[in-house]
Amino acid sequence: MARGKVRAMRSRRWLALGLVSVGILGATTARSQDSNYWSAAYGTRAQLLGGVVTGSPGDISSTYYNPGALALAPSSEFLLAGNAFQYQRVSVANGSGPKRDLVTSTIGTVPSLIAGEVPILKHDRLAYSFLTRQNVDLDMEKRLTTGAESVSPLPNATFAAFELLYHQRVSETWYGATWAHQLSPRFGIGITPSVAVRSQRTTASLTAMGENAGGQQAMLQHSRDFEYLHWRLLAKLGAQGYRDSLTYGVTLTTPGLGLFGGGAFRQSTSLTDQSGTVGNVIGASYQEDLKATYKSPVGVGAGASYGWTALRIHAAAEWWASISRYNILEGAPFVIHVPSGDSTASATISEELRSVFNYGVGLEYKFSPGLSGYASFHTDQSSRPSGSPVSASVTAYDLSHLSGGVTFKAWRSDFAVGLEGAFGSRPIQAFARRPDAIPPGELETHALLVTGTLGWKISF
Repeated sequence: MARGKVRAMRSRRWLALGLVSVGILGATTARSQDSNYWSAAYGTRAQLLGGVVTGSPGDISSTYYNPGALALAPSSEFLLAGNAFQYQRVSVANGSGPKRDLVTSTIGTVPSLIAGEVPILKHDRLAYSFLTRQNVDLDMEKRLTTGAESVSPLPNATFAAFELLYHQRVSETWYGATWAHQLSPRFGIGITPSVAVRSQRTTASLTAMGENAGGQQAMLQHSRDFEYLHWRLLAKLGAQGYRDSLTYGVTLTTPGLGLFGGGAFRQSTSLTDQSGTVGNVIGASYQEDLKATYKSPVGVGAGASYGWTALRIHAAAEWWASISRYNILEGAPFVIHVPSGDSTASATISEELRSVFNYGVGLEYKFSPGLSGYASFHTDQSSRPSGSPVSASVTAYDLSHLSGGVTFKAWRSDFAVGLEGAFGSRPIQAFARRPDAIPPGELETHALLVTGTLGWKISF
């Protein structure tokens, strides 16, 4: 094989290492799931039931779960679902090499809801809500000197060092207003139009260096940084009815309608090689004021509950449609100069969502008029396709949630105290095959989340 081709292949190898290492780390973990729909629950009783309340008796949390249930709710309420604390542990099998797992753990807060009713309508109900739909806050760093020779940009390195930094911030908040109307004493309808504001900032950087026995050195630096802010409009429509001890409900969440958004994309890659074995590589692009687009799918939900004296059983299911791959950010392609000639790199951040079906069941037992106990189970499938490369969404695990707790009354207030555990795993892929030839299917993420909640609701 010609020497030029060998050098070109080696250059591509270390460019791939930079991209893949950042990609693998991006696939490992993020507190709160940016591609899951049922990771957060809102409200005192709804939190303890894991959100399995689409067709259950309504309260002020119906502004999110089923606006039609608000029409049948008995009294005006104000809800402050205080931030719950969550412990999360995520590991990736073979994430940093053969038989070398990446493991990280974090403690932080999970999304919350503030909602209240505005009693200004005679025959209808009007309420407001503010909720945190997504809240990813991740900082992960990995540094190696011992054992870093295998990731050195020089073959047969006598000294090597490796540093990988990944930071991600994702926030999505919904500002909603709910209108609900009784079509009859046993059937209500409602709608909650919301303005959703989503922001994301992701930075990833890799530095790898090495020195051989002859004192020749090489250094690889790769960084990628993108951010965007996007506003969209969506609405949740709901209907609920009851008959004797049976309650039932259905909901429809509209696709997001983009209002406006903007962002930026920044990337640089350089490889300086004194030995000439690999060759020098350089390229960069810093693009500001790009147009941002974000899409959310249509969703359909249904649920029911049935009670026997002190016991009530709840069940619910949700389906979310798929979204074909599209570009959230799309900048101009740029050139990376390599020894064998120039290559073109894209400056796009993309997203793709698969269709998802989740279901859950819950139990509620009233020990006394002021004390109730709860237990629930529900699934939480990731909408990121198994073969989809890391880009805007990074999490890729399917979770099963188990939760339980109690609510108790004090004066006009209801308090909720509970605990929830979620666990799951799923194969993942990075941007491309790793240089050490680990098949993509052998990369698998394992997640464990433990959440303690404390909620408060007051009736007027």
